Amino acid sequence: MGVIAPPVALAHAGVDRLTLLAHAYALTPRQATLTRGLTTTGSLRSAVRATGLSYHAARNALAELKAKFGIAGTPMLIGHLCAVLAGPDPAHRPHHDLFDLTERQYRIAAALGVAKDRAEIARGLGISPAVIDAELKQIYLVLGVNEAGEVVRLVSAATGDEEVDVAHALPDARLDLPEGRTVSYSDYGPPGGRPVLILHSTICARAPPTRLVEALQARGFRPLAIDRPGFDRTSPAEAGSGYVQAASDALAVASALGIVRLDVIARGSGHAAVVLALAQPALVGRMVLVNPTPHIACTQVDNGPLGAVKRRFSRQPQMVEAMIRALAGFATPTRMRDGMIRSFRHSPPDRALIERDPRCVADYLRATRGFARGRIAGYVAEQVAWASGFDVGAMPGRSDWRIVQGRHYLLHEPDAAIEYWRERLPDTPVRWVEDAGQLLAYSHAGTVVDALID
Repeated sequence: MGVIAPPVALAHAGVDRLTLLAHAYALTPRQATLTRGLTTTGSLRSAVRATGLSYHAARNALAELKAKFGIAGTPMLIGHLCAVLAGPDPAHRPHHDLFDLTERQYRIAAALGVAKDRAEIARGLGISPAVIDAELKQIYLVLGVNEAGEVVRLVSAATGDEEVDVAHALPDARLDLPEGRTVSYSDYGPPGGRPVLILHSTICARAPPTRLVEALQARGFRPLAIDRPGFDRTSPAEAGSGYVQAASDALAVASALGIVRLDVIARGSGHAAVVLALAQPALVGRMVLVNPTPHIACTQVDNGPLGAVKRRFSRQPQMVEAMIRALAGFATPTRMRDGMIRSFRHSPPDRALIERDPRCVADYLRATRGFARGRIAGYVAEQVAWASGFDVGAMPGRSDWRIVQGRHYLLHEPDAAIEYWRERLPDTPVRWVEDAGQLLAYSHAGTVVDALID
């Protein structure tokens, strides 16, 4: 049969996805060349022949790519790279029938790109390793290949993932504003509870950690969550007005629900929270900032793939939209979980949570699903603002507010971040959580609620 290679579509303004991937992760020319060779051939030796790299140079570049992406196995690395370069629309990806594989063979072939070894594939599919070995021989014959990486290259564009079950449904409401904008929000109730708005971070939409919702309700609160402009189904704001528009949206939702005052829990979005308090002082009561993002000048350390991408954003804010569109195709459930594990590998609390707590992963996936559907306008606007140096002034006298900071937070050096926020909120107490990282609101929901009440 003929070889079907994964498509490498043009992503933005005539720039191909490999160029955008190289920008996003700061790939060297040699690493980018090997990436093209691996995703074209599926084999290191074939990539050497196709690219003209020496075998020694290619081996070194392969080791560098594995370290950069936090992936140990070559087939998994090829699967990761093919998934990103293939594009975000799975509807245009070939079905397994095009490869003349059985359903089980296709599932095994697709698993090669996301599993560590054959034993893990066998456990995941509920069949024996012996069956995996037998089927792999047939897969190699059908596809006319000799290496697992070549299989991954051929079928990665067709890989699909089942939806992850979530612990709770997301209440979905929308408010149509007179000026023609729509705001999406969730009201978890109960109606008589003390209103508290949970602000989402820049890297996810409004769906909050379900354990945080439950912890708030158990303490008499009524949790609310609102998508900021351009996130999920909330209409984008005019350029440069995102945080101010978000504050206006919050007031509109509160008014529609008959709420005159509410508390705030901000997950990462410290600047959004401060702008909300400044723009709507009569609406905002107490506030807890969880791992608040500092000014870009306080971001001096890259940790893992997420840190590398944020660093590239800071250097080239004009590339944010192209980069995130190129990477959005990777955001399927299985790959997202795998990417989370790699991204948080240097944060033991976060990695343990992802590996052992399916509910946390389901919550996180639900909060990011809009990105995979192309709803990235809000993310792009907020990342561009941050990368361009957005800042807020000092707000003394906020002694009833709290900052809760995880010691193992990765995207920003925690001490530098807190130093920045001590200057902006000089009277706001800081609480360190020694055994928490970026996912503090997921892992320590009770601690966050305690900070709001104490």
